[in-house]
Amino acid sequence: MKRLGKTLVGIFLFVIFLGNSMSEAAPRHLRSVWGNGIQNVDLADAAAALHCSLRQSPSQVTLIQGINRLIFYPDKRYAFFNGIRVNLCYPVLVRRGRLYIGKADCENVLTPFLSPGTLYRHSISRIVLDPGHGGRDQGTIGLHLQEKTVTLNLAKRVAEILRVYGYNVTLTRTRDVWLPLDARSAFANRIKADLFVSIHANAVADHSVHGIETFCMTPEGAASSNNGKPVSKHYPGNRNGLRNFLLAYRVQRTVLKRTGAADSGVKFARFAVLRELNCPGVLIEAGFLSNRKEEANLRNSAYLDNVARGIAAGILNYHRSLAR
Repeated sequence: MKRLGKTLVGIFLFVIFLGNSMSEAAPRHLRSVWGNGIQNVDLADAAAALHCSLRQSPSQVTLIQGINRLIFYPDKRYAFFNGIRVNLCYPVLVRRGRLYIGKADCENVLTPFLSPGTLYRHSISRIVLDPGHGGRDQGTIGLHLQEKTVTLNLAKRVAEILRVYGYNVTLTRTRDVWLPLDARSAFANRIKADLFVSIHANAVADHSVHGIETFCMTPEGAASSNNGKPVSKHYPGNRNGLRNFLLAYRVQRTVLKRTGAADSGVKFARFAVLRELNCPGVLIEAGFLSNRKEEANLRNSAYLDNVARGIAAGILNYHRSLAR
């Protein structure tokens, strides 16, 4: 108990420090530099503050905390958390042989992942599942499938699983009807949802591209994964930034485990369905309909069950991790 208390106090002070401007009066053991147009925190110092050991080689830095292994790469805008690709808001900065990560990544990715769940605990009873598109909005179209059909099918399967575990689950649509994007998050806010998961399928011109990716709300002042321009505006969806990332990671990890699909990563985006949410929320792209193999998978009932079980397991793991 004493050790846990010291850990909580250390992380609390660490987060407060990151929230303040990093001036010369700041503690010397937590170094920072200006680069890439932002403030960056020394990765080794951050690891020490979060009670991690650190192993460094010319090609990577690994943070170790219990069973967790987090790998960062010089000048790269991604990392691997226990084997899951995590897209960072900014590239890892190298200065005089030391690695630094953006303040936004330290606050919204590194700290919540390595901190005790009690810091981010919240009630989870009512869950809203959002089948993307619908009605006149077909979404992306493959050779045999329409996105709007895949998403509704998946959402119904996920809802059935979660209800077995006692959750109150509501869908933004239960049939093939069109809903404006802002109505989806507004519905979740109106019924005071505790979690929101929007389900989609992907498509790109290159038919070889495949994999599953899960998005959460881009932190305030940072650039989204698919857009290099930082946005300083604060949205309601930013209030749960720490929880958003934790939920996205849990969902991505369990869906990949259940399906064996390629890992396209945990990413950040300011999607309309995530911007105005009052609760933690994510958007999962469950595969590429432009890829023939993944479209075939999404036509297979057994595979759809695995995707649905993965999404449900991610929600359950998120909930349970906060209680530990």
